[in-house]
Amino acid sequence: MQKVRFVNPQKQYQDHKEEFIAAFDDVLSRGAIVMQNDLSDFEETFARFCGVKHAVGVNSGTSAIWLGLRAAGVKPGDEVLTVAHTFIATISEIYLVGATPTLLDVGNDYNMDPKLLEKALTPNTTAIEPVHLNGHLCDMEFIMDFAQRKGLLVIEDAAQALGASLRLADGSVKKAGSFGNAGCFSLYWAKALGGWGNNGVLVTNDDSVADKARFMRYNGEDRQTRKFYYHSHNLLMDNLHAALLNVKMKYFPRWLERRREIAALYHNGLRDVSPVQTPHFDDNRYTDIYTNYVIRAERRDELKKYLDDNGIETLVSWPSPTYSEPLFADPKLNSEYGGQPRLVSESGAINTLPNTEKICREVISLPLYPELSDEEAGHVVQTIKSFYSIETGET
Repeated sequence: MQKVRFVNPQKQYQDHKEEFIAAFDDVLSRGAIVMQNDLSDFEETFARFCGVKHAVGVNSGTSAIWLGLRAAGVKPGDEVLTVAHTFIATISEIYLVGATPTLLDVGNDYNMDPKLLEKALTPNTTAIEPVHLNGHLCDMEFIMDFAQRKGLLVIEDAAQALGASLRLADGSVKKAGSFGNAGCFSLYWAKALGGWGNNGVLVTNDDSVADKARFMRYNGEDRQTRKFYYHSHNLLMDNLHAALLNVKMKYFPRWLERRREIAALYHNGLRDVSPVQTPHFDDNRYTDIYTNYVIRAERRDELKKYLDDNGIETLVSWPSPTYSEPLFADPKLNSEYGGQPRLVSESGAINTLPNTEKICREVISLPLYPELSDEEAGHVVQTIKSFYSIETGET
């Protein structure tokens, strides 16, 4: 049986082993453990790649979101508009800065439906937290225009979209994280640019947001004056992690190209499989990076089992909406953290987001990483075709 891994960090390590070991040895030989040139070099490279003035390295994408909300100015009592089809940290960090989330339904691209923003607005709304899912940007031109007209902050959860871009009406192209007051990235090991463990970055064009984030990532201390200005946490990215990420950044543009090549193989191979919808959207303004290659599939759970049984690793992210998690059913937690989130959909349904729930029942992520071979991608396609041939009785 041919096996296809969902991710393969071992292969990436073997391909660049000598460089990784050299970076590791260099950092430890210099004793350059915390806040050294490797970190500042990485931040400069990362900011330049995103097309922004500042990048602030932290220990996780979750920390980047918390920092982004706080540094941009979200306060206790505020309401923040975001989505339910996302990792729980998107929502949890809103609660943890003392604000309350309002969850909008998503469109067929799995991202926030911007037409619902007006409907979701209340006098307490101060910010929007769009989530760029699976390497595809939200409609940031619409969202930024709305935010500017309404005087709202924008904190982008760009955890899955490093390198994704949108061409604006004026012909310019902007990348994920560069639109709002702050952009928040995860460099979790399985992301398109994954560190060796858990890392994150906040980016911004706002000098005051950058300064505040730099203080708050290290217990609120100005490292130059050694004075403390905020109550905060220790959220630093370790210098060793930055050195290893510096190695990866050299190859990252090519890795993104390879992701698009594999996505094209999947799309071309599955385009005639009617029970499957591939994540290729008819809007040439967008350049996607396919952090995850997420299809919508009929009989999703049966398909997953069939792929598992045939040695193909897959992932179902969020088979149910985040608002159905046990923490939202706990009255004590609801009271402590500001209560149930408000849900906003086009249908006006109560206690449900119809498109979000439908997507949760249908999505499945296929293997996709730069080291995946054309042969392995082809095997995934043929196995999916085999499943539906069996299910429909075709030969």
